[in-house]
Amino acid sequence: MTSGLIVLLTDFGLKDPYVGVMKGVIKSINSEAEIIDLTHMVRRQDTYEAAIILLVSAKYFPEKTIFVCVVDPGVGGSRKALLIETNHYYLIGPDNGCLSLLAQNDGVKAVYDVSESKYRLRRISYTFHGRDVFAPIAAWLSRGIKPEELGVRISFEDMVKYDLIRPEITENTVRGSVIYIDVFGNIMTNISMDYIDKINLSYGEKLRVKIDDKELVCPFVPSFSYVGLGEPACYINSWDYFEIGINHGNAAEKYGIEKGARIFITREQLKSKN
Repeated sequence: MTSGLIVLLTDFGLKDPYVGVMKGVIKSINSEAEIIDLTHMVRRQDTYEAAIILLVSAKYFPEKTIFVCVVDPGVGGSRKALLIETNHYYLIGPDNGCLSLLAQNDGVKAVYDVSESKYRLRRISYTFHGRDVFAPIAAWLSRGIKPEELGVRISFEDMVKYDLIRPEITENTVRGSVIYIDVFGNIMTNISMDYIDKINLSYGEKLRVKIDDKELVCPFVPSFSYVGLGEPACYINSWDYFEIGINHGNAAEKYGIEKGARIFITREQLKSKN
């Protein structure tokens, strides 16, 4: 059984009626369904950003939550529509990698191709599978229809998958990459708390941070409040990843940083005094 909770993640934005119509389809099939909007502001067609958001967000939801991700630049093409059952969740969306990081992290139990499911809407648009395929599949799943009745089982190996590249670490240096930039311009890296622990980094240490051809020195601190207004700070963000931000500023804009940039973090010899 599912939790009855359906979580929507799209790049539809808020101007058009697409999200509302998806909810209407879900409610028409299961009036008792509870629907949560994770975000509808994923960067347009950015399936990797969607995958990152799912990865870091899922653990805050109940077991058996149904996640519906519609970031689908290949809609109407040959890509499959998927329903994935993981150890703790159900994931529904296109086979373009957007579901893959969470699926691999949580452990895959079964994958189903729902592209031709009899539980789709009767008339299928080539351009709006969020409404016609993914929403109804989620709704029927939330009503108790078993995954194996909703689609045809396929191999996990046949899915399109992203890999979260692991950082490289030496005694005083960590090499990683920028994987997400939030609305505040904070620069999130793929360097998790585990890697920071491995080099025994302490609050107050000065770090030399090189991102592509940009370089800055900033302290490793618990939060923005430990530096002055307009000053940079390095910290562990709320998802437990190393991040660079500016107190009351936009670090990505100031330093001209985009996702995918390589980052090198080296500890300085001396510690600052907070």
